[in-house]
Amino acid sequence: MQTMFERLDAAAAKMGSFVCVGLDPTPGRVPIDDVLAFNCAIVDATKDVVSAFKPQFAYYEAMGVDGFRILEKTIQHIRDVAPDHVIIGDGKRGDILATATAYAEAMFEVWDVDIATIYAYQGSDSVEPFLQYPSRGVYIVCRTSNPSSRDIQDLIVDGPEGKTQVFNRVAAMADRWAGTENVGLVVGATYPDDLRALRAKHPEPHFLIPGVGAQGGVAEETAKAGANEAGGGFIVNSSRGIIYASQNPEDFDIEARVAAELLKNQLNNALRPNGISAESVTLE
Repeated sequence: MQTMFERLDAAAAKMGSFVCVGLDPTPGRVPIDDVLAFNCAIVDATKDVVSAFKPQFAYYEAMGVDGFRILEKTIQHIRDVAPDHVIIGDGKRGDILATATAYAEAMFEVWDVDIATIYAYQGSDSVEPFLQYPSRGVYIVCRTSNPSSRDIQDLIVDGPEGKTQVFNRVAAMADRWAGTENVGLVVGATYPDDLRALRAKHPEPHFLIPGVGAQGGVAEETAKAGANEAGGGFIVNSSRGIIYASQNPEDFDIEARVAAELLKNQLNNALRPNGISAESVTLE
């Protein structure tokens, strides 16, 4: 059976794109009055130049019950019009075993996302319930793209091989679950040296890479640092840079597609000097 991350690499190869669109709508910023219609228009306009979509649950929770309905219908729309694309549920869940079990059930059985983002800071029992779904995947938060991530993630702790930083310890912990083949890492583009170092130490896990565009990450540098030896193993998320490419109600979807295609080409062109692009990813 194809693992979830094999499926994601296959989607990237089919679409020729390492781009994931972050569906993070804020009612006051969306250029039309209907958030669901906005989401559907973004999906329809970009689906032929991206390989994944990532709704960030916080934006829907902030809209209350109506937001949950929008999230449900957005996920269903993606399934209807882009069935080969991967849906990443960005809820960054994590808690003790009983609660993590409920979170896993919610993400995979209720919301029906393909991959969930989770924290491992509570230890292995916060991760293991998510691994009971062999056809799904998880991205464990490792090195985040926000400026203050260094407050915690750079702290020095004891690791299996001596002193190490917290984010490196998290990556080492993730290696424990590598045999399940459904564990990846969230690694921000805003720390390219750390991204490069993590890829060198951990060649197997799939990387979800936020932080390109609005947060300052550079697409070309990110692609070179995040790709594995086969030229894949990563997906780059852009939210604001794509969905808010235009505030014009008449062309926001067209401009979103332009922005997504630009990012797609930037990532592919960065890898082409090595004979690699999304279209030529080696699938195991």
